[in-house]
Amino acid sequence: MLLNQLSPVESIHALGRFSGKPGLHRIQTLCDALGNPQDRLKFIHIAGTNGKGSTATMLASVLQHAGYRTGLYTSPYLVTFHERIRVNGTMISDSDLSRLFEQVQAAASTLKLPENEHIGEFEFVTAIAFLYFLEQNCDIVVLETGLGGSYDATNIIAPPEASIITSISLDHTAVLGNTVEEIAQTKAGIYKPGSIHITSNGQADAVYEQLKACAPDLIIAPDAEIISADLSGSKFIWQGKTYQISLPGLYQVSNASTVLATLQRLKTKGWHISDQAISDGLLSAYIPGRMQVCATNPYILLDGGHNPDGIRKLSSSVKSFNITGSIRLVIGMCKDKSIRDAIKEINFPVQKCYVTPLQNERTMDANELAALMHSICGDTVICQDCAAAIAQAKTQAAPDDLILICGSLYLVGEAEEVLRADRKGQNISL
Repeated sequence: MLLNQLSPVESIHALGRFSGKPGLHRIQTLCDALGNPQDRLKFIHIAGTNGKGSTATMLASVLQHAGYRTGLYTSPYLVTFHERIRVNGTMISDSDLSRLFEQVQAAASTLKLPENEHIGEFEFVTAIAFLYFLEQNCDIVVLETGLGGSYDATNIIAPPEASIITSISLDHTAVLGNTVEEIAQTKAGIYKPGSIHITSNGQADAVYEQLKACAPDLIIAPDAEIISADLSGSKFIWQGKTYQISLPGLYQVSNASTVLATLQRLKTKGWHISDQAISDGLLSAYIPGRMQVCATNPYILLDGGHNPDGIRKLSSSVKSFNITGSIRLVIGMCKDKSIRDAIKEINFPVQKCYVTPLQNERTMDANELAALMHSICGDTVICQDCAAAIAQAKTQAAPDDLILICGSLYLVGEAEEVLRADRKGQNISL
């Protein structure tokens, strides 16, 4: 099929994840051709292995409640591509996406790039986002990196209002490095002079050493004291004030602490953010696919945890919920992840495990994953797809059981569609 016969989203995906030698020269050349829209915007830039999407969403929610027109750029998406680009919580429309796709495509077609290089998917989408946020007259844009930091396409922005690095752990080692020190050094590339430099608490000393080498004025977000935590969210004390979030998971309290430390510093730079806006913004922040409760009787919980650190934090949260019934685990994973190390972090009892392949070329073979899961969980079955796995788990679950769906954001996206169809009384198979 020819590129011009594809939809804008299909055409963007066809560009591929990797487009040549790591560097900012392609995105900079493209943005030069578009008039450098990013230079007329203000940003909060966020990198990290885990927690950056949640941190970005909470920050955007607070800034919106404070009265600022707020852009939010995240990845990947769960159900619809448009989730990646939002203004005040509203996704970019089909018409705006199509129009800006044509504009960026026209600019890209005129570029002279090094041999065997082209504008890749993330570079293309980032250019669309810059144009859209400028058109929408955003006061501030919360900008999440795609991969890494130094050579991430988002890193062509001028020094932002604040640069945040959330929890760092081993992931994408083939690209970012084989140690947390190497990964921290890569992600610290978003730290620029003149910006507030924040990072999450609870990380290894080696990580902080690398970050401080790039940003001597680094601020480590103070920790919070948790008052209560369950499937409805958490209540905690930070710097003497009580806050509440609707996002389940102990790790979300750490993310909220990073948000609060950032807001505290932004206020010293002249940003007007009231205590009420902070409380309301944190409480109303909603992040699909991150400890997302989709049903009760039995509980169905979605989480995109997919690497060792993510599964470790997921396990800690699940154990804190005091589930009275059994836990049934629906899992599918990408073959390019640290799968063995990740599933070793499952430290809660599993009644039964339902393994499903992902509807994605990166999926791990279901038979191989099932063999690994059997060594961890015991009773394990292979299902045809996500829909079949969820249907079997629901049929076998008691009302007080928990069906936990995790292992990949791709799986979470598939599960979202299945559960949405179930609520509409439809019967679809992914």
